[in-house]
Amino acid sequence: MLRKIGLSLLCLAGTAAPLAAAEQEVMLMGLGYFPDEVYVSVGDVINFVNDSTVPMSATAIDASWDSGVLQPGETYALEVTEGMQGAFGDTYAADSTAAGIIDYVNPAPLELDNNF
Repeated sequence: MLRKIGLSLLCLAGTAAPLAAAEQEVMLMGLGYFPDEVYVSVGDVINFVNDSTVPMSATAIDASWDSGVLQPGETYALEVTEGMQGAFGDTYAADSTAAGIIDYVNPAPLELDNNF
């Protein structure tokens, strides 16, 4: 009987443990972002890292979230929330065409040529 109770408590504790949020990295590359499409889940964290030699930003197209100006080497952590704007771009440089998408609704597409 004691063994059955212990096993039940162990199973219950395993299901009650929270899942850890995943972290993804998006590099600011000067002319764009890499990757420029990120597939995540609500609660995940995206780390924007300026890996270029120029200041850049990552800003939602509706300005609901903004990394601010990231100097080379600086980072910004963004938690993915339900309903957040996923399209973003660089608002620091007026002529920048850098653009990206955060997709927390659809699963990442399969690359059939690379999946065996």
